[in-house]
Amino acid sequence: MRIWVSLSIAACASLGISAVAHTADMMQLDPFARATDGYSGCPEQAPPLMTADEARTEAHVRSERGLRCAMEGKCEPGGSYKRDPEINAQVRAAIAGDKRFANTSVWLTTSRRWVTLQGCVHSAAQRKALEAFVGKQTNVERVFDELSVGTAQTKH
Repeated sequence: MRIWVSLSIAACASLGISAVAHTADMMQLDPFARATDGYSGCPEQAPPLMTADEARTEAHVRSERGLRCAMEGKCEPGGSYKRDPEINAQVRAAIAGDKRFANTSVWLTTSRRWVTLQGCVHSAAQRKALEAFVGKQTNVERVFDELSVGTAQTKH
């Protein structure tokens, strides 16, 4: 099992992807951060974790995706995951620095320039504004909205 974890981490590293965190059983491949902490009662969000088998499968998929992207000339060397840590940090800072979102609790994960938002906002208008704001950030290609209006965690 440890060999597969090591191989998965090595495969991801060769694509410019770093295993952000890992335990003996689970690992995190994509950058994850908390942007705001202004909504008390919002449930804590967990980083996206994978088993060693899932990480091995994901490393294979990512290498195929990176090869295709490079052959088509649609991404820079290192693949579409290379800039995810800096994009995640930039978007986190942008959200944290915008007073419109100070009363929210938002976490984000970035994977191949796609940002997933999780957490709690106070209104549908605030949710829409946050999604639009993130979508306008440099190098963000797509935004996935998994935010809740209020503190009850509901998926739509």
